[in-house]
Amino acid sequence: MLTNKQIKLINSLHSKKGRSENELFLVEGEKGIQEVIDSDYEIEFLVINVDFQEVFSGISIPTYFVSKEDITKFSTLTINQYGLAVVKCKITPSFTQLDDVILLLDGVRDPGNLGTIIRICDWYGIKQIVLSNDCTEFYNPKVISATMGSFKRVDCNYTDLTAFIQANPEHTVLGADLAGENLHQYTFPTKVFIIMGSESHGISPEVSAMIQQRITIPRFGAAESLNVAISTGIILDHVRRN
Repeated sequence: MLTNKQIKLINSLHSKKGRSENELFLVEGEKGIQEVIDSDYEIEFLVINVDFQEVFSGISIPTYFVSKEDITKFSTLTINQYGLAVVKCKITPSFTQLDDVILLLDGVRDPGNLGTIIRICDWYGIKQIVLSNDCTEFYNPKVISATMGSFKRVDCNYTDLTAFIQANPEHTVLGADLAGENLHQYTFPTKVFIIMGSESHGISPEVSAMIQQRITIPRFGAAESLNVAISTGIILDHVRRN
């Protein structure tokens, strides 16, 4: 049976402060829980709907079975009747060894967008994302949920983007820009940083000043802009085609 202390801990992990102080985060829903169990993340304990007790009969992880009403009460998700996992945060990777293609995110604050971008990167085999310090938090429950389990396969590092770019001059710096070269006609270099900015503010002036080549997704209709996650997917698709 869950103790009041454990319930208080779960509730504290709904906030960034609670996650930071406890160095723990929540993974919620069937897909996320299955993925985190099959990973090198350390799970403190599971809270599972009693209806799925047989599924977890052979699990060595401490598991507490509660009603679906309690799952809904403990969860940050609007719909979650399966369960949640309390998981230890990992130390942020340093990226001392860089991949050829790395995504850089500047000021992306919407957790749903970040989670979807991580999932897209996983689909296209992009393993490293570098984020500006003002991007939304990786362990935000909405980010973790939107990744659909991809959070365990893509490393994210928060740092000063200008300093990171300056320290790695062997990579060509590309930026998504409405005034850039047509993506359909562009040949990507072997080693490349691809910078995506926020939908509301774009790429910040200091990071924009470091861009060596600007690219754009050609528009054929009347929409003013594309969602940053959708844009990332289109660009990464062209990277892999090259």
